[in-house]
Amino acid sequence: MEILTKNFLVYGTGSSGKSAVSFLLSRGAKKVYVYDDNFCEQLPETIILKNFSDVVNLDISCVVLSPGVQIIGNKNIELLKQNKIEYISEFGLGFKYCKGKKICITGTNGKTTTVNLIYQMLKTKFKKVFLCGNTDTPITQVANMTTDDCFVVCEVSSFALESAKIKPDICSILNITQDHISRHKTFNNYKNTKLNIAKYLDNNCYFICSDIFNIKTNGKIIRYSLENKREGAYLKNNYIYYKNKKIINKKNIKLLGEKNIENILCAVTISKILKINNLKIKRVIKNFKGLNHRLQVVCKIGGVTFVDDSKATNPDSTISAIKSFKQNIILLLGGSDKGYSYDKIFDDTLYIKKIITFGQMAENIKACAIKNNFKEVISFSSLKKATQYAMDIAYSGDVVLLSPACASFDEFKSYRQRGEFFCKFVKREYEE
Repeated sequence: MEILTKNFLVYGTGSSGKSAVSFLLSRGAKKVYVYDDNFCEQLPETIILKNFSDVVNLDISCVVLSPGVQIIGNKNIELLKQNKIEYISEFGLGFKYCKGKKICITGTNGKTTTVNLIYQMLKTKFKKVFLCGNTDTPITQVANMTTDDCFVVCEVSSFALESAKIKPDICSILNITQDHISRHKTFNNYKNTKLNIAKYLDNNCYFICSDIFNIKTNGKIIRYSLENKREGAYLKNNYIYYKNKKIINKKNIKLLGEKNIENILCAVTISKILKINNLKIKRVIKNFKGLNHRLQVVCKIGGVTFVDDSKATNPDSTISAIKSFKQNIILLLGGSDKGYSYDKIFDDTLYIKKIITFGQMAENIKACAIKNNFKEVISFSSLKKATQYAMDIAYSGDVVLLSPACASFDEFKSYRQRGEFFCKFVKREYEE
């Protein structure tokens, strides 16, 4: 894609949109227009497009889409298609200009943990490693800094994959379960979007996945496993192995839950493809405490363990969190709707002592629990009230688990803000 002396429109002026603007200007774009469905911020050296329909008269070479831009059912995207105006995601744009080896990880759950593990493992051997994508650093922010000898580790969301044609050197789909249905409309649409990460691979590329994952790709498939010896990393007798060599004992891993073991297996497999030393890999895993709001132990008060899993914004992620504990769980569920069913959460309630629902979906989830014959459920209007009630009824040995299975936008700006509120509240650091 030529940028020099060409005109572009950046659709969406969030952090990724701003990064795309800076990148295009740095590459010599002639004019950069900006448009936002909501408030369009005036950015330096840009022209605000007040009416999207004007795009057809502006000799636009390409429209760059921020991740928040809805594609299905968006009349503006239909206008681009009708007028044969090219569009690409901000991630797709940055990917085209990144040099070096590119490692891309997608999946419904576990992406951020896995890319951070890979990033830290690669840093033990290589001098120039970048972490970007669906993190706090857009890929267009690092593209100009990349060189042929560097490594770019990317977390890739379904939003980015909707309108990007990429060919990573190494990629992985960790899992695909129901999520973002309000955006993609059907699970099949969502699944096919995730599969785009492997669509353009050739036999010089690697595709890493679990041994229960089926996919057609031209890349070299290497599988990891929780149960069987495979060509990738695998778990055997509580040890993680790679090619018959022990890496680490499971008891020395700080991360909670089986899902995190799978994330580690993926990271180990990729690191071994890049010939990282076993001892260095072990050291990274042993010292990795996890990331905020992902099965994070906040504190223990009176024998009660408080766990922040605010990042669990879909039922499958919540189910993984529940499976991480073999003790009584007081489960906090709720938030804003993402358009799916909660029935699966109630398939196994052996360790769930009480469910406390909150927020916009409080009554819906409560009704779902009762329908599935789980009667120990109560609802509150807010996370604050729900958390206070959990603290009041918890006994020594219980786990109070915030794993909402919903988005956060009824009360909070993000899952991070929701998790931070929970952490402060249970530690008595919250102020009105």
